[in-house]
Amino acid sequence: MKQTPDPTVHYRYSRQTLPPCWLPVLCVDTTASLVTIFKCLPMIFRRLSKNKVKPYINDFFDALYYGLKSDMGLLKAASVEYLQSLSLLLGPNILKGRIEMTNYDMMLYVQDAFPETVGM
Repeated sequence: MKQTPDPTVHYRYSRQTLPPCWLPVLCVDTTASLVTIFKCLPMIFRRLSKNKVKPYINDFFDALYYGLKSDMGLLKAASVEYLQSLSLLLGPNILKGRIEMTNYDMMLYVQDAFPETVGM
């Protein structure tokens, strides 16, 4: 009886990695994917502890900056909601410090979005 050959024996599959700017690559409609990400992340962050969330927050600041300065209402609302949830999770002063370290220009949009949450 013939045995079926294992296809993984003859080929070496390289591990595919995503480029540093992975958000536009995932989906053609970047706005819809960012809205989905900004709506899902607060639910994920609420389930995790603060110490597990802190190292990964800076990875989303560029996308958050894009969402806050966007003209699309849905994206802007989702990014403001995400920023509010981060403020509740980390605390307003820690969030302000993280934003100032990463991208100081974003502070203008954060102040315009809701000055009372970040404690300006």
